[in-house]
Amino acid sequence: MHKHLRRLERVWIDWPIYFITTCTSKRRSILTSKEVAKILVDEWLNAHDRHGWAIGRYVIMPDHVHFFCSAELDAKALPTFMQA
Repeated sequence: MHKHLRRLERVWIDWPIYFITTCTSKRRSILTSKEVAKILVDEWLNAHDRHGWAIGRYVIMPDHVHFFCSAELDAKALPTFMQA
């Protein structure tokens, strides 16, 4: 017999802060390059003006990144922002 965990209630927060983890294509270690990492950080610094997303603390690993982000009211949708 399978026991199922009870599903938690949904929580809605007006201005959530998201914790995102995303990987490079095919998990390639391209973020070890200082030039590539600088391009990423520069894009994050401009993310608020270009996409309506503010980037907070982040960690850049060789093949993935972790970061906190928050959207303005008129921000692009998260999937659109992530693909930009």
